Amino acid sequence: RDRDRDRDRDRNTDRVRDTVGRVSDTDAFRMVLWDKVQIVKRLPSNTRKPDTRWRPEPGLFRSPKIFPAMRKGRPLLTDDWNPSHKFIPRSFRLYKGVEAPKIPVDKDSSNYHEDNLHVLLGKFQFEAKGQFHDKGEPAEKEIFQAAFDLHLVGWLKVRSDFVLGHVQGDTFALSYFRKYLEEKHLSREAGDIDWVRLWNVNTGLQAPLEYKILFCEKDKRRYKNKKVHILAQLEKDRIREFQEKASHKALNEAEETYNA
Repeated sequence: RDRDRDRDRDRNTDRVRDTVGRVSDTDAFRMVLWDKVQIVKRLPSNTRKPDTRWRPEPGLFRSPKIFPAMRKGRPLLTDDWNPSHKFIPRSFRLYKGVEAPKIPVDKDSSNYHEDNLHVLLGKFQFEAKGQFHDKGEPAEKEIFQAAFDLHLVGWLKVRSDFVLGHVQGDTFALSYFRKYLEEKHLSREAGDIDWVRLWNVNTGLQAPLEYKILFCEKDKRRYKNKKVHILAQLEKDRIREFQEKASHKALNEAEETYNA
């Protein structure tokens, strides 16, 4: 009996040892797996330490990112609007022929006088605000004819309330066209110019010029886009009219109060 009791006790002890061993192995596996899960969770929050030998670490004085102003999903960059750039395909390379040799331009102003000043080439951009009748068509015809007669090249954009343009040519022609704009030589049928602004005035360009012809940028918007802009303009005019009426009313009330 004692021998059987000892044998059963040894069997139970071995069984307990096996069970404890299996439980401990499982716990160890779970712990390793949990550690890996924690590492994976921490990976997205970790950032690579910057190499200060390549770029100094700004620390708390990090400047914010610079983003361009967006309009209708497109960035507005500092470049001036140019209608000739939209005809260039962006995703394909353009063939560039053999460049013609450029004639060096004399930069010494003392070598130029009335006889050879027309040799210099120049450019300028302009903007004119005003009221132009018939959607700006008569004004476009007159301004285009004036620039065409002076053998200028570039582009013009004429609408009912503004004129934009970029012209290039010799200095005499540019000076005459600039005088034409500043003195507001437009007929009454075309409209009236309120003010003119010029920028990017430059003289001494090398031939050949950027433009080969003079063309007008037409209004090719769809009717739905025109309708949206027309409604927005009507709303602005209505708000301006209300403001003028309110200011006149307040002025009249102030005068009545002062006289009383």
